[in-house]
Amino acid sequence: MLETALNWVLRAALLAFGAGALIALLRWMGQAIRERRERWAIRLAIGMLMFAAIYAFGHARMLMQAEELEEGRMAWRRFGDPRESERNRGEVRGWIMDCTNEPANALARYGVRDGEVQRVYPLGEGGANLIGAGGDDDRDYTVERVFARHLRKPLSFAEQGQLHPVGTDLQLTICSAPMRRAWSLLQQTGLNGAIIVQDVNTGALVAYAATGKADEPPFGIKRYAPPGSVFKLALAALWWENNLPDMEMGCPPEIQVGRARIRNFESTSYPSLEVPREMLRYSCNTAAVQMANYARQRLGAEAFHDAYKRFGFLTYSEGPPSAAEKGFWNTENPAWAERMTPPPSRVRLLRRFNQHEWGQIAIGQGPVDVTPLSVSRFVQAIGNGGVMLPPTIEADRLNDLPEGTRVMKQTTSQKLMQSMLLVVDSGTAASAQPRLAGTGWDMGGKTGSADVAGRARADGWFAGLMFDPERRPRYTVVVYLQSGAPGGRIPAAIGAEMTRFMASQARAQDRGEDQAAARKED
Repeated sequence: MLETALNWVLRAALLAFGAGALIALLRWMGQAIRERRERWAIRLAIGMLMFAAIYAFGHARMLMQAEELEEGRMAWRRFGDPRESERNRGEVRGWIMDCTNEPANALARYGVRDGEVQRVYPLGEGGANLIGAGGDDDRDYTVERVFARHLRKPLSFAEQGQLHPVGTDLQLTICSAPMRRAWSLLQQTGLNGAIIVQDVNTGALVAYAATGKADEPPFGIKRYAPPGSVFKLALAALWWENNLPDMEMGCPPEIQVGRARIRNFESTSYPSLEVPREMLRYSCNTAAVQMANYARQRLGAEAFHDAYKRFGFLTYSEGPPSAAEKGFWNTENPAWAERMTPPPSRVRLLRRFNQHEWGQIAIGQGPVDVTPLSVSRFVQAIGNGGVMLPPTIEADRLNDLPEGTRVMKQTTSQKLMQSMLLVVDSGTAASAQPRLAGTGWDMGGKTGSADVAGRARADGWFAGLMFDPERRPRYTVVVYLQSGAPGGRIPAAIGAEMTRFMASQARAQDRGEDQAAARKED
């Protein structure tokens, strides 16, 4: 502490000395010019002032461009920049803590490995796609990299003068245990994909697991995928938002749209369904196409533009939007917002009506591009009474939650949740229901299968909500698997397993709180 204080005293003394010298030099120059003294001395003084000004300008510019310089050094690191290697040998960073803030659950910490103290990442490959992995696998799109300035920030005043301060810890909303479980379930499929769990009431990201190589952006955040029948939730929301009546519609095995035909999965058919509720329950493609056509005739195309935009899916007719959505994250870190904001989820709605394309959009095919995180955000709004919150991974932001944006009426969200529960109870995800037995929790959701050109098997989706024993929606669960269709099988089963796991975590937390209360009474 004394060493740090002396360091700052010396810095202040040097600054005062420099400022005094500058003032004295300016006074001397003024007097010399008035008295017309020898020019060489005046020229020398002017040269010294110019040199000092150039140095001050360069130093100030270097401080303002500190982030750009840091990025440049990190880029040179790949080519063996000795400065970066030297810095790493002496660098100490704060720990990355999980939602519990317990050292035993840290997501990045220091530990002894191979006889040396090293940076340790307990989640291993399961956290490498978002948290970081260090060493040769130090990825660009990670908390470790994007929050580097925070993690290197001196922990206290005593560390300000040290060459390599201990650094400041960073607590995330990510929870270690659900993250491990999600990664385990994803690994068991042998497929590429992502699993996301998000708190409905805060927008906090609780678990994120995704495949991907070191040079690839996070699979569930930065990469597009067609949503398939999951997008029928948006169609149903539009229907109820505009007060269209529930009605009976046929569900034939196929329907003609322009010069093409749209078929139901496995050519299933029903004589009559109540839409939108049973369209969601059985994921009837042909009924969804009829609904889209009926709504367009009654409301006009502008209603689709307005609703999809509110739900977080931008519409366009020419030239897809590419600019990142401002304010997507609830974050204090501009670098995180800039680097980790997903590309805008988007839907192409041509000015000139195209019957086939309109039918494709109704079932989440064709010109519809989403990210798993944007789907989770939409489902979060459904579970939160129609209010969409920006996602966050920073625990500190939970103390200052935004009001959010109302994207649908509360009655619409209630109808969607009831329909989603039907999907799991007796619809396309009914096979997942037994996995919830004995938990006291329930799950609702929407399954999806999306055909992708060049793949023999369609992608699989499940976008759902976890309900606690009081029937309150607690978390979203979004599962996306490349070539993992149909969504009612493996993706829905993973959703149910994550629900079962979160139920066990809640029970363990309740027991811990009860025991703590009992000890306090004693």
